[in-house]
Amino acid sequence: MLYDKILGSLVAAACGDAMGAATENLPMDGILENFGGPVRGFLKPPATAFATGSEAGQVTDDFSITYLLARNIVAAQGKVDRPLVERTLVDWSRLPQYFERFAGPSTRAAVLALQGQPQPKRNIPVDNAAKATNGAAMKISPAGLIHPGDLDAAIEDAVTITMVTHDNHLAISGACAVAAAVSRALQPGVSLYDVVQAGFYGARRGEEIGRQRAHFVGGPSVRRRMDMAVAIGLGSGSLEDKMRDLADLVGSGLHISEAVPTAFGLLVAAGGDVMETVWAGVNIGYDTDTVATIAGSMAGALGGMSAIKGGEEYLAILDRMNDMDIGELAQGLAAIGEARL
Repeated sequence: MLYDKILGSLVAAACGDAMGAATENLPMDGILENFGGPVRGFLKPPATAFATGSEAGQVTDDFSITYLLARNIVAAQGKVDRPLVERTLVDWSRLPQYFERFAGPSTRAAVLALQGQPQPKRNIPVDNAAKATNGAAMKISPAGLIHPGDLDAAIEDAVTITMVTHDNHLAISGACAVAAAVSRALQPGVSLYDVVQAGFYGARRGEEIGRQRAHFVGGPSVRRRMDMAVAIGLGSGSLEDKMRDLADLVGSGLHISEAVPTAFGLLVAAGGDVMETVWAGVNIGYDTDTVATIAGSMAGALGGMSAIKGGEEYLAILDRMNDMDIGELAQGLAAIGEARL
């Protein structure tokens, strides 16, 4: 059961990244026009996407960092500390197919600093606020996957991971919301309501911890935006109607207070269905690959691999196109999680 849920989380997150790589940057109507309808499979990214030049089924920074981080956590037998996170980022930066093309501003700056490269002079208060991006949450699922049901442990590891690149209270709040939701989703018999409530708990605790240990920066509250996003997800109308409301009112962009709340809103709007949640993220517009990766990590943990129709085919494509072994990684994470139950 635990292995199935962990594999489901990894595969759904990777699907979200690889499918969203084709739709990124376009608005929702632009996706429908450019692709002749919603995207529900692996496509070669067009010239409008950051991932142009990639092949169908290839992931971007979102899942590639997640994969390397999870592998290093397995190698460390579940111990998460700052040196491990720093080593992961440096390892990832040596993969030009990812770093040169996809590294976000906060991650890029952190990697260059770790490599001892000179940094441009910055206005520090502005720079700290600029680090409140969704890169904090796109890679955070392993913090939840190794702590099934232990929200506080997942939150603590999420803080450690986030502080290396996104050391501000908003980014930490968003990352902890996702890590806590993934952690809760791994438990047997858990409901969508339980997962969302865990997300709210993570957002609150992450904000508290972030104010104590990191920079306190300006920007919308992740927790309050989650209130709005979940209300939209629970409201009336079709899934497409809710996607439009989330895109227009909450946002699906680079800021942590857009991407994370909207990922929760999509999870609720899709009723927790794994691939409907992923496809909603892929087609909502703007930073689609990241929103879909975050939403997929939670939905996949809740439903498991067994709930992904065609999951084995997706897995085979993802492994082949990205030189990965996601199943083996899931086994290693499950062994750590089972030892902690």
